[in-house]
Amino acid sequence: MRALTIGELERESGIPRESIYYYVRTGLLPSAQKASPSRALYTDDHVALLREIEELRGQGLRRSAIKSRLEGRVRAASDNGVDLVARREEATRQAILVAATRSFATKGYRGTRMADLIAELGITPQVLYSHFSTKRDLFIACYKVAVRYMNTFLQPQFEGARDQPELQVWYMYADTGIKAFAPNLMMLAAEAAQHDEEAKRDLLEAYETIVGETVAEFASMRRGKGDPPFSDELITHALVGAFEQMYTRASLDDEYSLRDILQNALGLVLLVLAVYRGEVDISEVTTRYGNLLDEVATLPPPVPDELKP
Repeated sequence: MRALTIGELERESGIPRESIYYYVRTGLLPSAQKASPSRALYTDDHVALLREIEELRGQGLRRSAIKSRLEGRVRAASDNGVDLVARREEATRQAILVAATRSFATKGYRGTRMADLIAELGITPQVLYSHFSTKRDLFIACYKVAVRYMNTFLQPQFEGARDQPELQVWYMYADTGIKAFAPNLMMLAAEAAQHDEEAKRDLLEAYETIVGETVAEFASMRRGKGDPPFSDELITHALVGAFEQMYTRASLDDEYSLRDILQNALGLVLLVLAVYRGEVDISEVTTRYGNLLDEVATLPPPVPDELKP
């Protein structure tokens, strides 16, 4: 059920607002829900009732007869329990996300302007900023929409994958769709999340959508003693990052095709899987470099003194 403003109800029903207000006052229509002291919301029930009122008037029925005939439906519409304010707010939020996602995809992050979105949607700045306080917040929300859309679109391929390498190829293909939305999406989203805890949670949720199944698959391959010294989550992100870097390199000229990127990224997936399956034992090598890892992990970043804040 939609939440309609008085202007939208006028346009849809063809009935002027003065008549609508009169019908509400006289009990022919249920009262609107108040969104604010100066703003009320109506529903599809109001549209249907207005059309029936006009039809009954055309048959010559008087107001009292129309009210008697519609009394039960008016009462039911009044008691439907729908929170129109919340529904309207959600509809507005979704409209903003659709317009912003389209803008980020076609104009990029820098080219997308909040003022343009306000003008396109016909809303006030207060409405937009009540949903998304900054452009960064809006971008991360759109990022989540893009990730969710790509996963939904490719779900049949994911479900039909015969093994983990084939699944990874489809995930990499899905990532090309995300890049078509915004080439530097991951970097921009990560930068945005540094400044806001809620944005950080949103980004982590989006990451979970991207890597969750692969992390679970790697975890299921662990056998106990002799397992690879990897974090399943971090190694999954490393594979995603490797594809990101290859894609970025290939975008600089025509030396590498998408197939080259997919083949090399798949090679890394196969190497990692070989370690997880025990086909390649790296335990001796990782032990050999353990002391070096401990030492380097405690060092501060190598920033020259003249560049330190």
